[in-house]
Amino acid sequence: MNYAVTGAHGQLGRAVLEVAAGRGLAATGAPREAVRVEDAQAVEAWVGSVRPAAVIHCAAWTDVDGCEGDPERAAEVNGAGTENVARACAEIGAALVYVSTDFVFDGASEAPYRVDDEPAPCSAYGQSKLAGERAVLAAGRDDFYVVRTSWVYGPGGRNFPAAILARARSGEPLSVVDDQVGSPTMTMDLAVTLLSLVEARAPGGVYHASNEGACSWHRFAEEILEHAGMGSVPVATMSSADLGRPAKRPAYSVLDCSRLSEVGCDRMPHYVDGLKRYLAEELT
Repeated sequence: MNYAVTGAHGQLGRAVLEVAAGRGLAATGAPREAVRVEDAQAVEAWVGSVRPAAVIHCAAWTDVDGCEGDPERAAEVNGAGTENVARACAEIGAALVYVSTDFVFDGASEAPYRVDDEPAPCSAYGQSKLAGERAVLAAGRDDFYVVRTSWVYGPGGRNFPAAILARARSGEPLSVVDDQVGSPTMTMDLAVTLLSLVEARAPGGVYHASNEGACSWHRFAEEILEHAGMGSVPVATMSSADLGRPAKRPAYSVLDCSRLSEVGCDRMPHYVDGLKRYLAEELT
């Protein structure tokens, strides 16, 4: 089976290509300068030329505050762009895995969100990703997957652990919000799951995939420093209101990932396990 990967230059796209190569799978990344997902003709031409058995659609505009300031662009890239990819896949009979987000939920729940819980995004980013979900599901294909994940980070990119480590090394004071709870998800683990859904020929539809366990951003920052050998660095707490970001974030966005087990795919490792592996690579 050959795969095509959009957003191949991003953290997750790179991880998908690396995991695919490690499994001996053929995978082609979309050239960033030639394939913008909002360009329907470019997407159709690229998918038609590569003719993959499956597309892993990682490309997205993930700047949550940027999306809030420009919801039209967010809708164009994350919503219409995903529709373009879905249409191109349907035309050649390719499977599609669309990476969505916990931000399609409003965070009001007190229990992990299930795949059939009603989305209610509280930001332009969440709304645009939900539009992408609907475009994928509207195709009605049993080999189209919507995979929601959360708090993604990985080797070689700009992300929360890298920012915490950089701030700690600089000696700058650290203050992190403690009123948002979710599941940090390491790209390499997520990439395995994305490929496994296709390999297992799992039924199409919505899946949740994040590393097991949950924490606040504040607790995650403390764990990053502890496992990096900098546990003595103090981390103050602050509220989301104190941070004053333009876009609202879900206060609670833990995902129930049980459907993975139901279709024969392994649940992902605990987030602390993923963090340790990330740090082992980044700190060497």
